[in-house]
Amino acid sequence: MKNLVTEIYQTLKSNNLKNYNTLKYFVILFTLLSILISCEQSDDKKINQWSDFVEFRKGNIPLIIVAPHGGDLKPKWIENRDCQGSVITKDLYTLDIAFQIENELNNMGYQPFIVYAKIHRIKIDLNRSLQTSHCEDDTSNELWQLFHDQIFTFRQEIINNYNRGLLIDIHGHGHPIQRIELGYLITSQKLRELSSDETFIQHNETSINSLIENHPENKKLGDLLFGDNALGSLLSKNGFPTVPSSTDRAPKSGEPFFSGGTNTKNYGSKYQNGVDAIQLELNRNGLRQDSEDRKRFSKVFAKILIDYMKFHYSDIFPSN
Repeated sequence: MKNLVTEIYQTLKSNNLKNYNTLKYFVILFTLLSILISCEQSDDKKINQWSDFVEFRKGNIPLIIVAPHGGDLKPKWIENRDCQGSVITKDLYTLDIAFQIENELNNMGYQPFIVYAKIHRIKIDLNRSLQTSHCEDDTSNELWQLFHDQIFTFRQEIINNYNRGLLIDIHGHGHPIQRIELGYLITSQKLRELSSDETFIQHNETSINSLIENHPENKKLGDLLFGDNALGSLLSKNGFPTVPSSTDRAPKSGEPFFSGGTNTKNYGSKYQNGVDAIQLELNRNGLRQDSEDRKRFSKVFAKILIDYMKFHYSDIFPSN
């Protein structure tokens, strides 16, 4: 852009700028180009300013992995979140697990799209709306926008290239029952009712609406939650108890359960077609706490993810 301005200037200079209209045109053009340059520099500055706090990578399969709550960085120039209702604890080792899953997928020849946050949750919660992601300090608004713009961009790229795909949002829970919780935007009460009557809710009430509408094997919602090839069932079969699954269809009344947050709602297919979303809530004991358990889970889950996508997205999943 700067080279173009220089070239125009030199051209006009060679004509001695004798014509007033020509000079006026140059001044206007120069001003407009300067504004464009300033905008480009501003965008570059924004990305560079926050680059230490996020990690993005393009993928070669229709899968996005998001990890918003596992970061450690606590910049002093962003105030801590201390308003009422703020959850400020990090989801221990979830970022480490996300990296390990990505590495295992790489070893199999697959690169997922990845959107990771390295900033601590005490500074910003990237699984909330912009207005509720912080308390009164809006210093981090640009980071929130950058993070979510990247998810949106990757989501759109998958739709353009594959028509549909899957997003996995990785979290960790501190509930007493040591099992994985899968969030499809279905509450525990609805899961209990659905487990006894699979017509209880419509699939368009879930974050995997597109999967059901376009399933190559015409699988229904109950199959995707409780069937042999449901994500929870595959995890349970491989030694990681999960709800919902074929062996644990729904939390009992009074048992805590996460059904999915902002990322699952905004980037899944409940309100828009294309990319489905599942919130993955990982228990601590036997999975996150010990490094060997994290390594074992990451290896198993990476394989499960590929098996899951080969079965449920066989019409668009690339073979390698």
